[in-house]
Amino acid sequence: MKTIFRMVLALTVVAPALGQNWVLTSAPSTNWSCVASSADGNKLVAAVNGGLIYTSTNSGVAWMPTTAPSNAWASVACSADGSKVIAAASYDYGDGEIYRSADSGSSWELTGAPSTYWRSVASSADGIHLAAAGEDTSVSTNSGAIWTYLDPGGIPTFVLFPLVSSSADGRIVSIVETGFGGQDSQIYTLPSSAWKPLGKSPSFRGHCSSVAMSADGTGIAATINNADAFEAGLTNCAGILFTSSSLGATQITNCTSVSNWTSVATSSDGIRLASVASSGEIYTSTNGGVTWAPNIVTNASWSSVASSADGAKLIAVANGGGIYTWQTTPTPTLNINRSGSDLQISWLIPSMSFVLRQSADLSSTNWTTVASAPVLNLTNLQNQVTLSPPSHPTFYRLSSGAP
Repeated sequence: MKTIFRMVLALTVVAPALGQNWVLTSAPSTNWSCVASSADGNKLVAAVNGGLIYTSTNSGVAWMPTTAPSNAWASVACSADGSKVIAAASYDYGDGEIYRSADSGSSWELTGAPSTYWRSVASSADGIHLAAAGEDTSVSTNSGAIWTYLDPGGIPTFVLFPLVSSSADGRIVSIVETGFGGQDSQIYTLPSSAWKPLGKSPSFRGHCSSVAMSADGTGIAATINNADAFEAGLTNCAGILFTSSSLGATQITNCTSVSNWTSVATSSDGIRLASVASSGEIYTSTNGGVTWAPNIVTNASWSSVASSADGAKLIAVANGGGIYTWQTTPTPTLNINRSGSDLQISWLIPSMSFVLRQSADLSSTNWTTVASAPVLNLTNLQNQVTLSPPSHPTFYRLSSGAP
């Protein structure tokens, strides 16, 4: 008898829908400079410029200072599970060092990275492949134990204070000329052994303040301040929100009235985006940057924003203010594929708990939980379940509560 595979692609949510308001957390009001999030949005790490590093294990409800020394923290990043954390400091209030933690921030140690003006760090999903940028760019393939200087190759040697981001597997790294001193901002990628301009080589007269990359390395988001977008034919823009879902082959360039964007974050699939500005604006997009919508939130000098893998949890930190979180009900989509003779079901790791359930009858109320536990694929941040082919037509769905 021929086996038929069928599945429900629509999400079933049993729990009540979550709100979409920005909520002030219990974190102290101080000069927050940077923030990072685990894939599920539960573990968070935030740092103070000239102060301490704090962590949260409950999506920002409670915050605790860590044992990391007070420093001029400029950037933090973490693995998908939040267990491995990397933090970089500039010279402003410290020695330009990079520290790491292997236990979600409980303990810290100084890495072997050179002392310099670090501005940005990035981590692969497993926390093994790291990249750091500042006055130069260095990478590590062993969680920060050893760092190697990354030859800029085709990138002009006069570039200062570059930014860096990474794909989930750590093999694709993007870097940006930040456009200080009248230079053009140029986005480069390192998909192989040499830096290459991104896609059509977009060039912006202005200052690129942040860059983010999707899990597969094809999606790029960047913010440009006081810019003209030569490639897009835009001039006299106060600011630009740039996105590409194909390493620059196609590009979306939004001219904005905001001139001081400080940070951009993306979901792992590059669809849901968030950008913040020091003048108090927060913009979000749910279509890969095609359109952006301003959020109504308490005015603050935002310095950094981070996102869960599904984009349903956001966290923003303010310089001279507090830490805010935003959450909505995630809507993961099930994917079905063959893996040899088996059936493989996958979905983007959600920011709230979902259970995979099955039924032979779509109209039935008797959905049973699939016994096989999902395994997280660290190359694309997808939960995956591999099953033997069923002997009858079978439907699958995700549920956040009882069947």
